[in-house]
Amino acid sequence: MLNISIKNIFFLLAFALPNTILSFGILFIINNVISNAVGYEESYISWSFLIVIIFTYLLNIIFQKKLNQYSYTILYENEKNIFKKIIKTRLITLEKQGTQRFYTAIEDLRIFATLPEVITHAINSILMLLLCLVYMFSLSIYAGLTILGLMILIAAIYFMVMRTMNGRVAVLRKFNEEYYNYVNDVVKGFKNLKVNSVLSQNLLSRNLFPNRDQAKELDYKINYVFLSINLISQYGLYLVIGAILFVLPKLNLLPKEDIISYVVILLFITGPVSNLINMQNIFTRFSVANRRINNFLRDFEGEVQEDENTMREEINFQFLEFKNVSFQYGNNTEQSFALDNINLHIRKGEVIFIVGGNGSGKSTFINILTGLYDRKDGEILLNDRKLDSKKDLQHLISPVFTDNYVFSHNYDNYQLENNSQYQDLLEMMEMNQVVIDTKEESARRNFSKGQSKRMSLIFALLEEKPILVLDEWAADQDPHFRKYFYEVLIPKFKKDGKTIIAVTHDDAYFSQADRVIKFDYGHIASDIKIGAEFNLSML
Repeated sequence: MLNISIKNIFFLLAFALPNTILSFGILFIINNVISNAVGYEESYISWSFLIVIIFTYLLNIIFQKKLNQYSYTILYENEKNIFKKIIKTRLITLEKQGTQRFYTAIEDLRIFATLPEVITHAINSILMLLLCLVYMFSLSIYAGLTILGLMILIAAIYFMVMRTMNGRVAVLRKFNEEYYNYVNDVVKGFKNLKVNSVLSQNLLSRNLFPNRDQAKELDYKINYVFLSINLISQYGLYLVIGAILFVLPKLNLLPKEDIISYVVILLFITGPVSNLINMQNIFTRFSVANRRINNFLRDFEGEVQEDENTMREEINFQFLEFKNVSFQYGNNTEQSFALDNINLHIRKGEVIFIVGGNGSGKSTFINILTGLYDRKDGEILLNDRKLDSKKDLQHLISPVFTDNYVFSHNYDNYQLENNSQYQDLLEMMEMNQVVIDTKEESARRNFSKGQSKRMSLIFALLEEKPILVLDEWAADQDPHFRKYFYEVLIPKFKKDGKTIIAVTHDDAYFSQADRVIKFDYGHIASDIKIGAEFNLSML
């Protein structure tokens, strides 16, 4: 997932090896002074010791700086890649996979913030362990083999226990993924939960609380096992020291004059050994997180997004035509809802109302029109030319969806401050008393649902695109503004040259449309031009 390449490994080794050698030099000097192998004053050993410490410190400072740069570059570049992957994703894929997958992928990715540092410490620890073992073997081959055997035995016990942890950590991550679902339900369904005590009680008692209880128990057991494993390393060290002090000399495997040297070496490598043992907890979590991120990326594979930097010619929109356009959820073997053979002609400047009951296909049609869903069959013509890229059509459309969202920041190319057009739109939408200035933060606060849709429509109009798609826009407006919208705003937008495609149930205002198109069971049941003879029974 994070592409720790061979080149990157060599980069880490290039810094870790000199540091390890210098650190081993400190051990070598200490051991020789303790064993009186060299005269303290005669060899200037004290100056050598000081110089090695200073150089080791300076090397670590430089190394940590480079390592942090490298580590955070990996982390933040991969965060950007995750977001690019999501932005490229088709709506239907995101609906199928669920938004919680995105949250847990980001959480899993944050685990890798320390990966380069962990790898470097692992390399340092392994190199130091190898150098110390070589040093031990240089003093006594048989004693070195015995100590190595004991260390391997302890490590084997450790890794046997560790292997059982991968599955448990994966289960814990699954609990946490479900937990995010419940958090989402609480936040987005708060009003329903407050009104319906049965819902709130069942959410807590049957779902969230059992999830947290099971996660707590599993998390406790996992961390208890990791703690117990760490104690194995500590008390295993005591056993090895005991073998050096009491067993090896009696078996004539270690000369008494080398006992101190062996104990010093062993004490010196406790740090690297402890590092390697403690890192197993982290590596286990890395392994689970890496597998989950790879699964996330695999599930979102095949999502193709056209290059946004591609230069597009200006299109003078005249008309749009659907020819035998079909769409189906799922695959042919499933009983899944579909739009079937939709034929539709939309002319510039038309006001078209889309009507139909729940499940009739209105929202699916809007998603195909705006390019959120890819049609299965048929073709779409733009100005008598087959639509090769849905981006060509999307660049002509400003939508306000029924679940509209006012972004926390301005991501568009226009500016709100000192924008006279924006000020005029605030007044036109009767929002000038709510948004009291043209600063960005005034437009990005919490609004009521109706006010939020007005702000979204203002932003859509600022995009100055020829087609407005409004999905149940008036449903959340008060009666006064709903009437104002249909009888004043819709005619004004049409006069300004806008083509308006609006999903609505407000039959009292159908006279404001040029056509009313009714969907039913995935088909266009009727397409009525509004005239003096129009009445609702014609739909």
